Amino acid sequence: MTGFRLPRVEPLDIHHDRSIFCCGEEALDQYIRSHAGQDIRRNLTSVFVAVDDPGGQIIGYYTLSAASFSRDDLPEELARKLPRYPIPAALIGRLAVDRRFHGQQYGKFLLLNVFERVMRASDAIAIHAMVVEAKDDKAAAFYAKYGFVMFSGQPRRLFLPLARLKARC
Repeated sequence: MTGFRLPRVEPLDIHHDRSIFCCGEEALDQYIRSHAGQDIRRNLTSVFVAVDDPGGQIIGYYTLSAASFSRDDLPEELARKLPRYPIPAALIGRLAVDRRFHGQQYGKFLLLNVFERVMRASDAIAIHAMVVEAKDDKAAAFYAKYGFVMFSGQPRRLFLPLARLKARC
């Protein structure tokens, strides 16, 4: 973890300079620069940024929103334990780290922050699992390393039951 400094994580707002954020994925860069604010105002997602303290520059960001899924999407051994109505979840819509900070464990830091935030939220509202739709196989492998498993027949759509996360804490 050479070079790792513990950043602040806070909700995205107008004082954050998003113009220079560059993670290397155009869709993720464009989202934080041009669309995140609008999605926040319309209450479609919450956006959280990790900020480097001296300069206040954005190291990385993630989005969270409410979601649900069908038990039919799960592997059989998990599906049979759940009801037939929609299963409540938290959706990690995007997670990205600026290129200047790649290789310094900030992706892991952001994901652990997601875990903490969702666990706190689950005290107030029902959340059975976290869901993510990985952009590519590399991103899917990143999430799998932290315990996410694939939905049946959907290799880039993964979930992590909160019970598994709570068991690790």
